[in-house]
Amino acid sequence: MPVTVKIPAPLRPLTQGQAEVALENAPTVKAAVEELSRRYPGLRERLLDDKG
Repeated sequence: MPVTVKIPAPLRPLTQGQAEVALENAPTVKAAVEELSRRYPGLRERLLDDKG
């Protein structure tokens, strides 16, 4: 099921200015974070701490 992730303004430089990112196959939050991290290097470090 497709989902749309809203990107807060401080993180938009990491998503090439996109305010929303559509994900086609992200059935869980974990899957969504993994896909966002794959597409946008550096985003994972801003979303997660060392414990996840």
